[in-house]
Amino acid sequence: MRRPVKADVMPWLARALSSAPRYALQRSLHNLRAKTRGESDLVQVFVNPRDPFGLPLLQALIQLQERFYVRFRVHTVWQLDDNMYPEPALWRTWAQQDATRLAQLYGFTPPDRPTAPSETELTTATARLLNAEKTGEGLITAMRVLEDLWHSHSGSPPDTAPARYDHAQLSENERLLRRLGHYQGSMTRYLGEWFWGADRLDHLERRLNEQGLNRDVPDAVLFTRTWSDLMSSSPSPADGHRATTTLEVFFSIRSPYSYLGLERAVQLAKAWNIPLQLRPVLPMLMRGQSVPDAKKWYIFHDTKREANKLGIPYGFVADPLGPGVERCYALFEYARSLGRETDYMLAYARAVNAEGIRSETDAGLKVIVERAGLDWQKAKALLNDQSWREWAEDNRKAMYDCGLWGVPSFRYGEVSCWGQDRLWVIEKSIVAATATLNKRQGRV
Repeated sequence: MRRPVKADVMPWLARALSSAPRYALQRSLHNLRAKTRGESDLVQVFVNPRDPFGLPLLQALIQLQERFYVRFRVHTVWQLDDNMYPEPALWRTWAQQDATRLAQLYGFTPPDRPTAPSETELTTATARLLNAEKTGEGLITAMRVLEDLWHSHSGSPPDTAPARYDHAQLSENERLLRRLGHYQGSMTRYLGEWFWGADRLDHLERRLNEQGLNRDVPDAVLFTRTWSDLMSSSPSPADGHRATTTLEVFFSIRSPYSYLGLERAVQLAKAWNIPLQLRPVLPMLMRGQSVPDAKKWYIFHDTKREANKLGIPYGFVADPLGPGVERCYALFEYARSLGRETDYMLAYARAVNAEGIRSETDAGLKVIVERAGLDWQKAKALLNDQSWREWAEDNRKAMYDCGLWGVPSFRYGEVSCWGQDRLWVIEKSIVAATATLNKRQGRV
C-alpha cells in the first residue's frame, strides 16, 4: 500500500482550517480573552499614510462609531514590503484610482489628488498620525490628516520642512502589526480577525452585531455596495439584449480570488448576455514573484468568508501549483476548440478549490475533464503540449497593458479593474454602454 504524502494530506488540512467549528472555536477564544482584558468593544486600526485606501476606511469607521458601541485604536505604520507589493509603481497608480472609485461608491471624500504626496508631506502626515494616537479623538484626527494629504481640494498649505516623529513608536506599531499576523496598512482587527479597507467592513459589522454592540438597528450591515447589487439591474432574457463588447477575464487557476472572480464573471456575462473571453496567466510563484506566508494565510481565510457570503463552496483545497497548473493550461485550447473552455475552467476551479481533487494526478484530472464534457483519451494525449506558454505570456502582457499585475483582473472595452470585488466597476460600464446603444437604436 502506498504511504500518504504531503499532497494527500494538505486538502484535508485546508478543509479543517476553514471549517465552521474551527472558526467558531477561534472566535470563542478571542472573545474570552477580550472580555478578560475589557476589550470586547476594541477595534485596532492600522493606517499607512502612503496607502490611499486609508482615507475611505477611516471615513467608514467614523460611520461605524456612530452606529456601534465601539472603540477604535489607531496605529500608524510605514513599511511597504517589496515582497508584498511585487510591482510597487503599478500598485501606487492603481491604489489611488481604485481607492477613489471606492470612496465615490460610498459618497466619501476621495483620495484624488493629481500628484503623488511628496516625502515631506508623507513625513509630516506620519508625525501628525502618531500624535493623533495619543489623543481621545485619534480616529477623526487621523481621518483629517489623510484627507489633508490625499484629497485634491483639502486646501491645506504645503509643509516646507518635514516634521519630526517618534521613530520608536512607529517601529513598535510595525512590530505589533507583524506579531498579530499582518503586513499592510488600511487594516482593522477585531477579536483576532483581519478586515481590509472599507471592502471587508461588512464582515466587521456582522461581528459587532453578533456581540450586541449595535446602537440602533440590530443586524444592519451597510457596507455591501461592492457585491450585493451586482446583476440586480440586468435585463430579462425576453428583452433580447445582446452586447458586442467582450468581457475579458485574466485569472490564474491557482488563485483563490480568481476562483471567486471566475464564478461571478460567468454569472455577470450570462446576466447581460455579453461575450466572455478567459485569459489564463501563470500564478505569481510560477512567474518568479513571492507570496509570503502572512499574505497567503490572509488570502486563504479571507476567500473563505467571501465565498460563504457569496454562496460559493471553498476550503477543500488541492493546490494545483506546478504540475496541476501546467496540465490545466495544456488542455485549455482543446476545451476552447469545442467551445467548452468556460465549462472546463469552472470544473477545474471548483475541483481544486472546493472538492480536494488533485489535478496533478491522472485520476483527478480525468474527473475534471469528463465533467467539462471533454474526452479523457484525447485530453491525455495533449498533456505534454507546451504551446500554452506562449499565449499565457501574451495574456500576462495584456494584463500589464491595463496597468494591472494581479489576478483576477477584468477588462470591458476601455475599463479595467482588479479584484473579484470590483465587478461592479465592470457592470457600471456595461450599463453605460447599454444605455448608449439603446439611445442610438431609439429604444427606451
